[in-house]
Amino acid sequence: MKDNRKPSAFINDIPLKYKFLFIYLLCVLVPILSINALFYVQISRNVEARERENLEISVDRVVYDLMQIVNECVAISNTVAADRPYMEMMDSAYPDNEAYYDAYNDSLKDKLRQYSNLHSYISWMGIYTTNPTIQNGNSYFILSDADKRSEWYRKISSSTDKVLLTSYQGTNPLNPPQQEVLVSLIRKLDNFTGQPYTKYLRIDLRLNNMQELFQKERDYLDFKLLDEKNRVVLASDRSFSSLDASALLNVDTSLDQPSKQIVRALSSAAYTKGWRLVGTPEGRKINHEMDRALRNSLILVLLTIIIPTLLMIVIIRSYNLRVRLLYKHMKLVKYEQFESIDMYEGKDEIGGLIRSFNLMTDKIRNLINDVYKLEIQKKDLELERVRAELKYLESQVDPHFLFNTLNAILVICKKYKYEQVTDVIRNLALIMRRLLSWKDDLITVEEEVSFIEMYLQIEKFRFQNRFSYVLDIEPEVLNCRIPKMSIQALVENSCKHGLQSVKWAREVHVSASRNGTGLLIMVTDNGKGIEKEKLEWIKSHLETEEDTGQNVGLRNVYKRLMLYYNGKATFSIESTESERTVITIQIPGELSLVPVKEGSHV
Repeated sequence: MKDNRKPSAFINDIPLKYKFLFIYLLCVLVPILSINALFYVQISRNVEARERENLEISVDRVVYDLMQIVNECVAISNTVAADRPYMEMMDSAYPDNEAYYDAYNDSLKDKLRQYSNLHSYISWMGIYTTNPTIQNGNSYFILSDADKRSEWYRKISSSTDKVLLTSYQGTNPLNPPQQEVLVSLIRKLDNFTGQPYTKYLRIDLRLNNMQELFQKERDYLDFKLLDEKNRVVLASDRSFSSLDASALLNVDTSLDQPSKQIVRALSSAAYTKGWRLVGTPEGRKINHEMDRALRNSLILVLLTIIIPTLLMIVIIRSYNLRVRLLYKHMKLVKYEQFESIDMYEGKDEIGGLIRSFNLMTDKIRNLINDVYKLEIQKKDLELERVRAELKYLESQVDPHFLFNTLNAILVICKKYKYEQVTDVIRNLALIMRRLLSWKDDLITVEEEVSFIEMYLQIEKFRFQNRFSYVLDIEPEVLNCRIPKMSIQALVENSCKHGLQSVKWAREVHVSASRNGTGLLIMVTDNGKGIEKEKLEWIKSHLETEEDTGQNVGLRNVYKRLMLYYNGKATFSIESTESERTVITIQIPGELSLVPVKEGSHV
């Protein structure tokens, strides 16, 4: 035999305990786990982004400190180059060593030493010149062939810039045998015309001072300073004072690999072109923050699962135990065993069914004991009537099951003084009961506004102090009739599509008034608005019969207005992005201001 039952009827074949289990899994456990997983992912991203920002600030701070040193050296070189008397002394042709040493002791001796004494980050400062009358020593040297083969000389002589920051493997003039990595600022001393000799100022920086800047951030980052040839000049965990030539100026290949390194150019100045500071996160602090976020998320998951689970178990046991006991005794009735259910049945709907069942079984037993066997047929008929009444009572349970469930939750909320939740559940129950009790297609404006206010109270609970509404209804239009749910659908549309995703304070304004042409209804929100192209598309699809599955509420309101008022009503939408949306309904006076009879169209 073909089964003609509707697909939804198969739900009734599922045992009640499995239905409760499905409700728990799909409505409690899965949403809680999903929400907490998303929460953990978002927290993890925020922690990582915050720590990344802090690390970038640390790198920028070290870059700033390094450039302070370099820029001060540039300023010193500019001061030396701009000293005309000093440059004239360096360009003088001294007739003999005695004349040079007289000039040296008078002016040249302490001219450059004063800068290295004042600034601890300067290791050595000196001038190389082609003046053959200068004597090598202290801060002044004649450019030799070995100097011209050095890396710093090749760089500055081939450069068009006057100032150059360079790194190279070389020696300090005061300690020639010692090979080491040097970072020097080289300056051409050619500010004045007519200078007979070529001169270069060389300022060697003290790498230990620069490494101290790295050590300030050692708990968070490991640093590498790279020159224009991508060579490692200085690192947080490495000193370059070794005599081993292979330990000096290595090419860094780590930047060729994808990583979380933070790379910053020293500056945009020409003399630091190609120089970079690379910071590699140490990792322990980020891992600590991530572990803490995971630990907090797990605690939140446990709390949000255990408490609802215990509450569900208590409620389900209350329902399931009594329903199963009632089902068991009703099966006994089938075999003419009329036993009462001996337990505290409770005051809810299931308790009412148990009391009705006990009353029914008591009456049946009394009827069986009080009548004669000759009246069995009458008693059978009476039993059938009682069974019909029970079936009627059961049929009443189904359409009101949701109301009863809401009332049960309402009782619990009142008991534990969950006042805000109580108001929301009460409004929701009133809305659903109003929806089922409305038989007429046309209702008064007063009824519609009352329904809207209950809905807005629920939205107020949802958004708290970030949501407000204004109902501006003139008293003389309260008795006018309009299609039911016509204003409510527009208010719901504003809350769902206009206000849900905005960050600022949300507001809905509903007004109904009498104007020169009839009844004027306006619904305004300060939400995200509607894009111009989308607004044009909505307006063009209001009158079409094509069902796109979008803007169902607006099309429904528009179609009903056109139907009830024979196309004489007007419906308009105006919107400004990120500012407001206004929906206006204008019903002509002869149609709106005269109350419409119930059950009839205008």
